Amino acid sequence: MEFRRLSQTTFKSKSSIIAEQILEMIRAERFRIGDKLPPERIIAEQMGVSRPSVREAISALQIGGILEKRPGDGTYVIHSPDSDDLKNQAITVLEASDSPYDILQARRAIEIGVVRLAIEVATDEDISALKQARKERVEKGRKGNFEEYSMYGKGFHFVIAKATKNRVIINMMDKLLDAMQQPLWINMRKAYYQEDPSRIDQMLEVHDNIVKAIIERDVEKAVCAIEADFDHVLQQLYSFNE
Repeated sequence: MEFRRLSQTTFKSKSSIIAEQILEMIRAERFRIGDKLPPERIIAEQMGVSRPSVREAISALQIGGILEKRPGDGTYVIHSPDSDDLKNQAITVLEASDSPYDILQARRAIEIGVVRLAIEVATDEDISALKQARKERVEKGRKGNFEEYSMYGKGFHFVIAKATKNRVIINMMDKLLDAMQQPLWINMRKAYYQEDPSRIDQMLEVHDNIVKAIIERDVEKAVCAIEADFDHVLQQLYSFNE
């Protein structure tokens, strides 16, 4: 059962087109309720798109209640998109959200510079604020409340941005961090932690390394820790075991 290859000239996001094609195949009963979709890597190869675009499309269809991802098994059709409401909900999630992958790339490029400047100009008060932000995130993470843990994650990175004393950087980081609270991002990351709650501890350890490097004012260690942070998040959202 082949997926159509995407045209290179399109004004819609690739994830939206992928979602629409999956919906079309379900409506045509090429996939029925209870059927398992092909592995995400196969869909990506057949459509000539990146794996992140496929992951985002499938996540939106999960939010719309059409697909269900079963850890260690695969993705199943659980509802037919007979109602325009279901279809529109999934497509709206994609069209109203920036790609989490694109946001992560932007943050990675920017935050490497942010941490360099923060180490150069941070005061003792900034270091104290960073320690407190990290402590609060640990407390929320250990309680297993993903929503609160996620919000404190935003606060942790924003404290580093504020330590730069640069209003342009602070405003830019505020917008980028707000973008990470979109439904698509939240759904993808929440599913990862629900599969294995101990993964929160792994992320807290990564943040520990960032804090230690900033306290020691070790730029090289801090950059490595930031890189590890983004590597970890990309693995969370876009790891493909199928």
